[in-house]
Amino acid sequence: MFEDNQKKLYIIVNRTMDPALLMNATGHLAAGIMQKAEEKVFHDYPNETSGLSAYLSHYPVVILQAKNSNQLSNAVLKCRETGLLYNFFTTTMLGQSTEQQIQATKEAAFEALEFIAIAIYGDTEKMAPVTKKFSVFK
Repeated sequence: MFEDNQKKLYIIVNRTMDPALLMNATGHLAAGIMQKAEEKVFHDYPNETSGLSAYLSHYPVVILQAKNSNQLSNAVLKCRETGLLYNFFTTTMLGQSTEQQIQATKEAAFEALEFIAIAIYGDTEKMAPVTKKFSVFK
């Protein structure tokens, strides 16, 4: 088992959504939440023979699945209530331009938001009450 599990990045996806949309959402969420994170540790993984280098998180990234948007919206509310670092992606974030997406997200009632995925980053033990009900994405 992987040793460095003190922190994790969980991305929880709505399994009812199209896989291409989920891939897009996970990329945005991972990049966005790490911009918010204060305690982030990354490492360079160089390959001497080719000169290539990759830059990866020290901590695990785990993709989980939710049954629907409601499970994700409840998880986001729990994150906010408990002070966990979170990021979210909803259907309001799909559109012709960034400005239009921002406006649609700003104006939508919370109950009307359709969650595609969320990200949670931090201490593994503190996140367990939120993440324990989700299974690994298959």
